[in-house]
Amino acid sequence: SEDRGYWVKPYVTFERVPLKNGPKVSSINYGTLFGYDTALKPIKFGFDRVLTYYVGYNGSTQSYSGIDGYNNGGLIGATMTLYKGNFFNATTVSVGANVGEMSTMYGHDYFTSLLAGVGNKTGYNFEFRGKLGNKLGTTFTLQPNFFIGYTFINTFDYTNKAGVRIDSDPMSAIQIAPGIKFIANTKNGWQPYLAVNMVWNIFAHNKVMANDVRLPNMSIDPYVQYGLGVQKRFKDRFTAFAQAMIQNGGRNGIALSFGLRWALGK
Repeated sequence: SEDRGYWVKPYVTFERVPLKNGPKVSSINYGTLFGYDTALKPIKFGFDRVLTYYVGYNGSTQSYSGIDGYNNGGLIGATMTLYKGNFFNATTVSVGANVGEMSTMYGHDYFTSLLAGVGNKTGYNFEFRGKLGNKLGTTFTLQPNFFIGYTFINTFDYTNKAGVRIDSDPMSAIQIAPGIKFIANTKNGWQPYLAVNMVWNIFAHNKVMANDVRLPNMSIDPYVQYGLGVQKRFKDRFTAFAQAMIQNGGRNGIALSFGLRWALGK
């Protein structure tokens, strides 16, 4: 949309994660993002720009080997999206904090984490009609895209209920996710789409010590995401979407999200 506006995006994922050198974790992640987009503004070299500011709440539960974990936190961030013709590039930065609780046979352990991250997604929209499009009165968009992100996580040291001192160095994580999306732009405003992404997570080998014992480094194997969604614009002011993505490989489950956007005009 060229107009400024507010938006909200709730999400939830249900998954099992077989960690390399670690346990199989059953996890539920959930949260909501609230944001504001500025109006589309022409800038130098033929580009148009949109700035986005957002805050969010996130929570999760984990279960593995008789241990139950809970995390709750929040984040704040900003995004700059550039457009030129059918090309787009979006860069986002955010910071946040989480508080966690682990329930074990010895009792409840509590810890705090600080997080910061930067991500970039770029892509290009190839638009065409074809014989099917001419027959249905529909245009199609094929969008190859590429995402890369970096996250820094610092978990403060603590002593658990078993009397073990947990000392953790900060962890760095890089995510790489090339993907492709196929969108149908129908004449009545509905936009159903199919999407496929391949995701690699690269973790720096941070050192975690339990008293004087170094714990093994754990990682997530690559996985594929595939699914579908639909978007619809109502009366030029309201846009809504819903999406379901299945994950297989290093993460196995389903991610559900939906959103609403209210355009405010010039």
